[in-house]
Amino acid sequence: MSAAGLAMQAVGNGFDNSAALRRDRKLEQLSYFGLAVPAVVLVVLAIVVPLAAMFWISLARPDGSLSLDTYLRILNTPVYTRSVMTTFQVSGMTVLTCIILGTPFALVMANVGQRLASILMLVVMLPFWTALLVRTYALSVLLQRNGLVSTFLIKMGLVSEPLPLINNLFGTIVGMTHVMLPLFILPVYAAIKQIDHNVVRAAASLGAGKLLTLRVVVLPLAANGIFAGAVLVFVLSLGFYVTPAILGGGRVPMISTRIEQNVSVLSDWPAASALGILLLLSVGLVFLVTFLLRRSIRALGGNANV
Repeated sequence: MSAAGLAMQAVGNGFDNSAALRRDRKLEQLSYFGLAVPAVVLVVLAIVVPLAAMFWISLARPDGSLSLDTYLRILNTPVYTRSVMTTFQVSGMTVLTCIILGTPFALVMANVGQRLASILMLVVMLPFWTALLVRTYALSVLLQRNGLVSTFLIKMGLVSEPLPLINNLFGTIVGMTHVMLPLFILPVYAAIKQIDHNVVRAAASLGAGKLLTLRVVVLPLAANGIFAGAVLVFVLSLGFYVTPAILGGGRVPMISTRIEQNVSVLSDWPAASALGILLLLSVGLVFLVTFLLRRSIRALGGNANV
């Protein structure tokens, strides 16, 4: 008798193998979890335990009691509040610059031939092949008072004296954009490539020009990629240290640089830990706002479809 016949006979005899199937499924899930155990242990030891230690240090007093004095001191000290405002300002301006520069670049990549698109993708990926510190110092060579940019502008007669392109907010934004732009372009390019070209052709056949098609069809369909790239850039920019420290010249006090000063110069571990926890909460707040905003937009879209 065939296997199907045996199975039918077993069912006919009232044999129920659901318990055995559930047991096998649980064993399979446990085997998969066993594969994930090393990664889970690494995450706990490298992330969860240090964060818990930071949180304890930020709350602990010398006598062993717990208090929010360190957080209140940070919130009431202008130096720290300025660092928080500067961090969000730099991150926001970096996102805006990436949107302005990266979205057209991704559009071009998605609409050119395969060979040219491969070359442009190589241009996007090329910065990842060089260490961040090397790229930052290369930018400092370009932007310093006697650097290549100012020297070129003076020789061309466009300016009469070197421009202040470094050790300020401008140099920091340039360096942050240089680092974050590839991370923004990749999700936007992926979103644009997924757009059905028949939709674009339909808009053109209905009389829409290129700019109208771009504004009404392409950009709304690529909004998820732009949104994801913007959130990625903003979150990573909040904790950036190397570029603001070098190109800012100490005049752009980010939270990360303030943490480093508290640890290495002031030995104020409670304040450094509290700043780290506040930075972590800021990232969580960004993700929460992003989730609520996307859910609201999705709900509005569903109501519009109805």
